[in-house]
Amino acid sequence: MPRIPTSLLRQARKLDALLPPLLAPCRDLGAAQNELRWLREHVDKVASTRGHREQDTLLRNFVQQRASGKPLQYILGTEYFGPVEIRCRPGVLIPRQDTAASVTHVAQLIGRAQSLPSELRVLDLCTGTGCIPLLFDDVFTSTRRDVPLRCLGVDISEKAIELAGHNVMRVQREKKDTTTSTIELVRADVLVDPFAEQAIDVPSLKAALNMYRLPPFWDMLISNPPYVSPSAYWKTTTSSVRHFEPRIALVPPAGKGQDDTQQGDAFYQRLITVARDVEARVVLLEVADVDQAVRVARMAKDMQMFDGIEIWRDEPDQCSDQEPTEQDGFAIVGRGNGRSVLCWRERGGLWLGKTPAWESDADRLSETYRSMPRLTSKYSF
Repeated sequence: MPRIPTSLLRQARKLDALLPPLLAPCRDLGAAQNELRWLREHVDKVASTRGHREQDTLLRNFVQQRASGKPLQYILGTEYFGPVEIRCRPGVLIPRQDTAASVTHVAQLIGRAQSLPSELRVLDLCTGTGCIPLLFDDVFTSTRRDVPLRCLGVDISEKAIELAGHNVMRVQREKKDTTTSTIELVRADVLVDPFAEQAIDVPSLKAALNMYRLPPFWDMLISNPPYVSPSAYWKTTTSSVRHFEPRIALVPPAGKGQDDTQQGDAFYQRLITVARDVEARVVLLEVADVDQAVRVARMAKDMQMFDGIEIWRDEPDQCSDQEPTEQDGFAIVGRGNGRSVLCWRERGGLWLGKTPAWESDADRLSETYRSMPRLTSKYSF
């Protein structure tokens, strides 16, 4: 990383003595000024709620933390995911706006559908802060009040599940009686073979669904899983990410006989298998780039269960004449970097405006299960 010019440091010091330390993480005077303003606002808020009298000391402490590389979201305690403010804590991955764009777009598409089930069920695997179900709920229910939404967030991290529970309670409390949605959370290990010997503290997804008598069928599966390979972790992630954000949420665990690329892709085959088992009609999986997207799309194609597969860029609702619109036989939609893989089948194609609906025996069986009584999970909000 290039050194900060002395002239820029002098300019910053003339404006405010606290600006020069912020140039290290911000690399730009305007960005540093914005962050200092946000930190001051945060100190004022803390002082008003806690009666803190040493505001200058607190502000300097926050500036020092930020100068050390600590993410601003961990210092301020929140980050916006689309229009939804999400609580952030160390130990849980910070939500990214690139992810929000894909979730927003798919929720808008589903929200315009004319033939949705009596209850729309969305399964979010590797939920982290719970940001994906909360944003999907916000976007979907802004246009659809006639279809109740039920979301289930799953994560292996106890810290993540606890933080997600806090976010769900806070956001739904603000909505008060205006929501018809249910968001539940369970702790489970997505990678565990459901037919293998189960760990006592972290069950497989299938075991967790059975334990809390949660539905076996889900209409949609969304996931932003760990997808960074070990080499990419050291080459492409910033020092701030490596030093402060949880590696477990970024790099999949090493498997026997896996090379670097295979380890980075470790979650996807399992996620696609789960999508088959829960009979998801729409699947949205976040990826690192177009190359990984193509590999994931091939995995999905090899399962021979989807009617359509396409790759979404960062802005899937935008068009670009300067970027490829097809690779390896898969359509590439939108503008920016490769961001996610969208798969659909049967009625899911109709929900997305892609293909006519084909009602199968599995469709009818899924509707039967919807009327069965249930036992809510440990984390139900």
